[in-house]
Amino acid sequence: MGLSDEDGRPALLLVVKATYSFGDTGLRLAEAQVPVNWHGTPWGKPGESSYKYEMESALFKPATDVALVGHAYSQQKGATETVVALQVGPLKKAVRVIGERTWFKSLGHVAATKPLPFDKLPLTWERAFGGWDRTDAAQPSFEPSNPVGTGFRASPRHFEEGLRLPNLEDPTTPLREFGERVIPVNFGFTSPDWRPRAKYAGTYDEAWNKVRKPLLPRDFDRRFFNAAAPGLVVPGYLRGNEPVIIAGASPKGRLAFQLPGQAVPTVTVELVGAKDTKPEMRLDTVILDTDAEQVLMLWRGHVVLSDGVHDVLGLRVTAEGVSRPKRNP
Repeated sequence: MGLSDEDGRPALLLVVKATYSFGDTGLRLAEAQVPVNWHGTPWGKPGESSYKYEMESALFKPATDVALVGHAYSQQKGATETVVALQVGPLKKAVRVIGERTWFKSLGHVAATKPLPFDKLPLTWERAFGGWDRTDAAQPSFEPSNPVGTGFRASPRHFEEGLRLPNLEDPTTPLREFGERVIPVNFGFTSPDWRPRAKYAGTYDEAWNKVRKPLLPRDFDRRFFNAAAPGLVVPGYLRGNEPVIIAGASPKGRLAFQLPGQAVPTVTVELVGAKDTKPEMRLDTVILDTDAEQVLMLWRGHVVLSDGVHDVLGLRVTAEGVSRPKRNP
């Protein structure tokens, strides 16, 4: 895919994607491979809902994104809450999942209804804390970390009967009072205009408009391209053979397996009037889809070109063997 880097130089984006299916003895290479998703896939209406799968067209990610796509499952009939826990190598994250609740007022006191039992709930940002407060039509406000969520109010005075509380909460900081603000939590991808990603986009001021436009600002930070939820960005990169444990996100119960240890793909780019080049490919995205019972892994690299994609004569991709972690005797 032809893109430009921060300084407007033409670049060739290279993405190798592999799909693995859950099996009784671990992961296996899937017969049907999921193609690169250049434009992303929303959970609902485009532009109004969160991403189920992010756009896979970032030029470079400085760290590995890990995402869990799927539903939370109650562990017993009639349960009103559960915990979804994820561990991938060094990463650990847990989210408390609670049945439907709404705010109500009785005798001047605001309280939450008791949670309803559930069989499963989607792990989407729409179910996390956030959203818009349009109580004051002249000055609407929103939660910048999750504008598509629920439960946000700019002030305790902005009461709304029946406002839905979030289903997904940090187990250590639950929402206790109406009008309280908590950190939105989830396992899914974030949008480019949400905090904290937006703060890495750079400064688009008058100086940029006069001197730099249409290039990215000088203070653009490539961490902008990391789309995983807070706590699910691996410093550096995963090797691709890490152990994985998922609890509460499958009707089969606890899932435990190891990433396949696929050797890093080698991509050879044949260029006009230049030596072949082999850009470094990094495992920068791991998607655990418990609905589809699949693991998607993406390796990414890029080559800066002299004149554009016309410099490219051809590509060769090889993925030889697998690398397994060493085990103690």
